[in-house]
Amino acid sequence: MTVEVVPGLRALGMNEYEASVYSSLVGLQKATARDIHEVSGVPRGRIYEILNDLARRGFIGVEEGSPTSYYVLDIDQVFDRLKEDYIRSLDEVREALKSLSVKPRLVPDSFFILRSDWAIENHIASLFRRAKKSMVILCYSPEFLQRYHAAIKPLERRIDLYVVVRNSEEYAGINLPIYEARGTVIDLLETAPVNRPAEGDLRLEECAILVDGQDFLAIAAAGSGRHAMIGSDMPLIGYLQKTIIERLRAV
Repeated sequence: MTVEVVPGLRALGMNEYEASVYSSLVGLQKATARDIHEVSGVPRGRIYEILNDLARRGFIGVEEGSPTSYYVLDIDQVFDRLKEDYIRSLDEVREALKSLSVKPRLVPDSFFILRSDWAIENHIASLFRRAKKSMVILCYSPEFLQRYHAAIKPLERRIDLYVVVRNSEEYAGINLPIYEARGTVIDLLETAPVNRPAEGDLRLEECAILVDGQDFLAIAAAGSGRHAMIGSDMPLIGYLQKTIIERLRAV
């Protein structure tokens, strides 16, 4: 009866005995310590300690008597309170960390590599969220814009957005400010490999994003893997983004 929910309760901070006792009592609704011991299989010597702790933490109630009975408090109320406490705790920790953090000084003209999909998705979302003035997306694949369209589209209302592609016909139907590359900008959309001895042969295949003249991200493939090169606070990024925009406006 309790096996399926024990892992979930343990994720909430209960140990295995506590999870077994609580889930057993949920099934019984109201029971004595002896009944709970028999259903849960938790050693009798631990039952009272665990029940008292669950009561102190607001999961169950106690009905004094001979013998004492224990009953389940409203599950929705209990878990709504847990959720509120958890969110409040996260907010407090986040603010505490922000008050301690100092923006790192990156080595000039340095790039870093993100190797996991989670890290790449998180960094892309961060760039979209932090953009304040302008963004240039050098797009190598329509699939990239289709995948992130819902996140990119709202940017049009608050920043200058330029989506640069090699052949605009391939992007027909994608409702974004699409610019077809001309002149030297075309060279930036070539999928030539970027040789980095430490990482192997990286080939740009999805996009390169420049934000506010200071942040850079390029998604590349290396073998069967997916990597992202990122950089920040680099003069080259500002120069490159400004140059691309000027070339686009001159067409």
